Amino acid sequence: MVPSKRFQPVQRVAASREQKAARAFGSSRQRMQQQEAKLSELKQFHKEYMGRFQGTARAGISAAQLQEYRAFLGKLERAIREQEKIVSASLRECSDHRQNWQHKHMRTQVMGKVMARYQDSERKEVESREQKETDDHNQRGR
Repeated sequence: MVPSKRFQPVQRVAASREQKAARAFGSSRQRMQQQEAKLSELKQFHKEYMGRFQGTARAGISAAQLQEYRAFLGKLERAIREQEKIVSASLRECSDHRQNWQHKHMRTQVMGKVMARYQDSERKEVESREQKETDDHNQRGR
């Protein structure tokens, strides 16, 4: 069996692993974007709530209302901090998946080049053999 035929399963496995890594990278990037969107929503809600709080405070509010606003703002700020941690973790995960995919992609490209060299070598060998046969046939004809 010629080397290129023996090498095909190895190349298919490398391509399959690259595709799997690419899907994992795509999924992690999508999750990261979703987490970033949640963080953005929380920050926007915090900004709006602060605006309402300041407007209400100017008009005058009771101590109980002030305490409720502060308690809610505290919870919202904790949620923002937690979401920032989640976003950081998803960024790291996405980066790891990207690096893994790049590694698999590079390996697949190398496999493709090796396969191309095998096929080129085999093609040259066939051409050389055919040329030799043609030369032998021409010599016998004389």
